[in-house]
Amino acid sequence: MNQSKLLQPVTVAILGAVGFIMQFFDFPLPIFPSFLKIDFSEIPALVAALIFGPFAGVWVEGIKNVIHYVVTGSEVGFPVGELANFIAGSILVYTAAVIYRKYLTLKGLIYGIGLGTLLMAAVMSVANYFVLFPLYDYLANGAYSSFLDKFVYSVYMIGPFNMIKGAMVLILMIPLYQKLKSFINSKSSQFKAL
Repeated sequence: MNQSKLLQPVTVAILGAVGFIMQFFDFPLPIFPSFLKIDFSEIPALVAALIFGPFAGVWVEGIKNVIHYVVTGSEVGFPVGELANFIAGSILVYTAAVIYRKYLTLKGLIYGIGLGTLLMAAVMSVANYFVLFPLYDYLANGAYSSFLDKFVYSVYMIGPFNMIKGAMVLILMIPLYQKLKSFINSKSSQFKAL
């Protein structure tokens, strides 16, 4: 019983550390600004969310971003990029896990990641326009002060970028899920959802 209680937090912490390491294997897409980079650190968060419940995935997102900020810092002093990554990743993994845990099938996972991707793209477009870009602009002394820049980045860059990222996460998650399906489902039934 004690091992079972310890397994959740230890696994979530380990997956958070793995997510942090995966953030360093990021790459830009040629059609997007250089600050938008693809990484697959949502994969460990998804695994945690599928096994232990949606909030476990959110914890992994939090752990990886806190470690990332502590290790790399921020050019404006506040972790704006990590905050954006946390919000986007949390929306994706939370939504995917809620839907998946209703069906416990590949189709449920695909629907969950699909809906999570749509929500992530929509919320992040709005959040960037109204909160994240203005915050970064304020901290960077007017680097993004143009209304047009904020609008263009929010609508034409952030949304499509998150759609592509979600699609790439889904493509990678399908074969991983097929290998881990029996393990994920057996463990998820053992643990109360976080």
